[in-house]
Amino acid sequence: MALFRSVLTRGALFTIAVLLLFQAGCGQFKSQGKTIAIRLSPKVKLRLIYVEPLKIFVGKYEVRNLEYRCFRPEHSSGIHEGMSLNDDSQPVINVSWDDARAFCDWLTKNYGATQAGKLNFRLPDEKEWEYFATCGSNGEFPWGDWPPPKNLNYYGRENKSASQMLESYDGHRVSAPVTKSGANDWGLYGVGGNVWEWCRDIDDAQSSTHVLKGASWADCAPLFLRTTRRSAYAAGYKYINLGFRVVAEPADISKTSSDKPASSGQSIPPSKQGESAGE
Repeated sequence: MALFRSVLTRGALFTIAVLLLFQAGCGQFKSQGKTIAIRLSPKVKLRLIYVEPLKIFVGKYEVRNLEYRCFRPEHSSGIHEGMSLNDDSQPVINVSWDDARAFCDWLTKNYGATQAGKLNFRLPDEKEWEYFATCGSNGEFPWGDWPPPKNLNYYGRENKSASQMLESYDGHRVSAPVTKSGANDWGLYGVGGNVWEWCRDIDDAQSSTHVLKGASWADCAPLFLRTTRRSAYAAGYKYINLGFRVVAEPADISKTSSDKPASSGQSIPPSKQGESAGE
């Protein structure tokens, strides 16, 4: 049963749905509370799910090209080996950490005020990402035990000529539409595979690199698909399998940007087509 409420605030229509979500993957059923849909344009909504233990809303999907182009209409995610990365339904890629943070700041400025209170948008912390990716279980892999489910977009048998690949076939040689990238038990899509996701954390003592999580369509080695595995790059770096998702929290509990290195995993670069990250 759901209770729907619509409010018009600062020119933005917010449809707030209070839903009962079931947490099947964590050994018990549990309500995760609200979902919100933020209308960026008449036909574009950014959807987030409330994760009660973290006290934040988490993007249901990785940010799509469609949503990002509400912010920067000229953006193109490009192509890879003749295959488009630029469809409205695919996750935005070829965006830097600076770009992702700027998108979050734009959301806060233009869509942060609601009748329920002010929301601040940002990138997730690494530990937050690991928690919501595994539905709070902090399991070895986002989905649980090896092997990965067939509906997660990693590097599998859809790639005919690779020497290393997963046995599964997900049907996507590059990034999948975000609704086709596999959901966890909290209804969050793409937390395993599709694209690496920028996090807020600084990776090194010199504050020169930032953390990415989740692996991508170009990864297949178990080492790089683990929940704790991280990639890290400079704030201005862009690549064909790097994207992001947003989180939002009430303004009164918002934290300042991370000012110390993240602590889990190792720093590795994102992978290229048919290669494991860091090789």
